[in-house]
Amino acid sequence: MKNAENAKKILSLTIATLLAISTLLIVGSNTALAQNKLNENDFKIKDFGFKDGKPWLTVEGKAGASKPDNASQIYAYAFVTDKGIFAVVSHGGSEDSPQVGNDSQWHTHGVTLDSKNCVTKLTNDGKAEVTDQIGISNITATKVDAVKTVLLGINNAGPTVCVEKVFDNKNSTQ
Repeated sequence: MKNAENAKKILSLTIATLLAISTLLIVGSNTALAQNKLNENDFKIKDFGFKDGKPWLTVEGKAGASKPDNASQIYAYAFVTDKGIFAVVSHGGSEDSPQVGNDSQWHTHGVTLDSKNCVTKLTNDGKAEVTDQIGISNITATKVDAVKTVLLGINNAGPTVCVEKVFDNKNSTQ
């Protein structure tokens, strides 16, 4: 009888321990997922300009902290310059840049858009600088006319990449 009681106690403790571990794993997973969620303040533009041969912008949140966890999305900080549009981007899915080993890391592209705000041309111009601000070096631009922070979507049926949402935008006359 005593062995049966001990077995029940051990079984109860084992079940309680497993429940506690499961709860920790679930809470830990939810915390990790929450850290990957978009913080729109990371794309709310505070200021921008051109200094030392580089366009730059600052945001209300933390520059570059939010990255897409969906392979069909691209986050971008875009600079409209006198030499075209240059964007600092992060995305999952296919690798399109020799600048980084993993394209979820912030990297740059020269971008051409059509009248529907879909990408028609992409180059590997520039070098991303993500610190307390977003910047691009190694481009030929001499001034920034506007900046935008956007979400682009990848439509594999097309295949097309188009602006789906503009988080924020500022131009030099504001």
